[in-house]
Amino acid sequence: MMGIVLLLIALIGPMLLLSTFLYFRFPDESVGRMDRYIPPLTSALATWAFCTGWLWFYLFNLYISLPVLVLAIGLQGYAISKNLNPKLRRINAILIGASFGMGILSYFYFDV
Repeated sequence: MMGIVLLLIALIGPMLLLSTFLYFRFPDESVGRMDRYIPPLTSALATWAFCTGWLWFYLFNLYISLPVLVLAIGLQGYAISKNLNPKLRRINAILIGASFGMGILSYFYFDV
């Protein structure tokens, strides 16, 4: 149990680096400063959900992965409604689909 918590804490750093990299790699100057950060944040959250999607075995998925995935889906909907950064929206849709697939696969594999 403690090892999983430490693993999740260790994942926070790379997720922040990923969102910072995507923020500067795919700039979108046509929108406000806060709206500019929504697509990279969605990418980081979807990656977090994908990396923790196998945790159905511990039922941690209900507390860690699925709420983050729901938040990523909500932010993706916001990004679509505001027409923010089409490149990152496409990448985020793939990441969200992959993390949803990982969650479903782990649910059936561990047969909770």
